[in-house]
Amino acid sequence: MRCFCAGAVCITLLAGCVVGCGVGAQPDREREATGVAEADAEEATAAVVEQIRAIAVGESSRLVATQPLTEAEWQQLTGLSGLEELVLEAGGLDDARAELVASLPSLKKLVARHSPLSDAGMATLAKGVSLQELNLPQAGCTASGIAAVAALPKLRSLRIGGPYLQGTAVCDAVVSLEKLRFLHLVEVEIGDAGLAVLEQRPDLWSLYLDRAGVSDEAWGRYFQACPNVHVHVDQAHHDRDPGGDREQHETRSPIAPGASVQQQ
Repeated sequence: MRCFCAGAVCITLLAGCVVGCGVGAQPDREREATGVAEADAEEATAAVVEQIRAIAVGESSRLVATQPLTEAEWQQLTGLSGLEELVLEAGGLDDARAELVASLPSLKKLVARHSPLSDAGMATLAKGVSLQELNLPQAGCTASGIAAVAALPKLRSLRIGGPYLQGTAVCDAVVSLEKLRFLHLVEVEIGDAGLAVLEQRPDLWSLYLDRAGVSDEAWGRYFQACPNVHVHVDQAHHDRDPGGDREQHETRSPIAPGASVQQQ
């Protein structure tokens, strides 16, 4: 019995040590994670500051932000004439910020992920007369928002997705973008009827559709109507694309020859 009790005490003490060590280690891990996050934020801020400096002195024309821009950083973008490409990887562009972006005099390409711009925000972006490429994979607009950017006189590439985009209305809006040559609808279900609407644009160079809900029969009709359009479906080249082996589809770019068409 005495031996058993000693063993029990030993086991109890051992268990207490394990539990105690675990409790003590948890705050340490949390502090470590917080420290890493703060270091990452500081690094991201420093990178944005350096990119803005380089653009201001003409050493660069591209800004990539891996975290949402701060209020001070947004203000530094105001009137930044050398900025031609703005990439917002972590969001931060809303309807209120759209006015500032549209006012950038030389902006040609905008990538804004996790930025649910509404129809009003899209209409504001349409004031940016220099814009040639829009990449908004998580937009918050409807087909009306897409129709609004028809006011952009140089818009040649549109990659867009969002929970309020579906059906033929989206395709009707796309057809109104007269200068458009590159189209990527991200998880926008347009169905056979929507693809039939897109047959009105045989002048497209590339069409990328993800989870569009289109049948093989509809694709057959599309390829007959638009034999020169390079087509990708669900991130893969469509094997019935009659022009799929032509190198010109892979090298055309809305801004510069040789740039990549697909914008992930």
